[in-house]
Amino acid sequence: MDEIQIHRKKLLFRAGHRGTKEMDMLLGNFANKHINLFDEVELELFNQLLDADDDLIYKCLLDKAALPDFMNNRVFQLLKDSAIKK
Repeated sequence: MDEIQIHRKKLLFRAGHRGTKEMDMLLGNFANKHINLFDEVELELFNQLLDADDDLIYKCLLDKAALPDFMNNRVFQLLKDSAIKK
């Protein structure tokens, strides 16, 4: 297993083990669908997103909070698009 595969597995675990069931499901399902499509840059953007507080992610998804610079990217937009479609 190469480094990028190991990194993907770690991110998959983190995405599905956030602490709240709702975010576990939202981010875990998103990661399962998209993680293998992400390049190294997008994996780092997703890693930064996972470092954010659940409440901030939730508020940004609902446009209830200003989008921080580190979330203003394609990965967050994919997350938002997939959350709205459900």
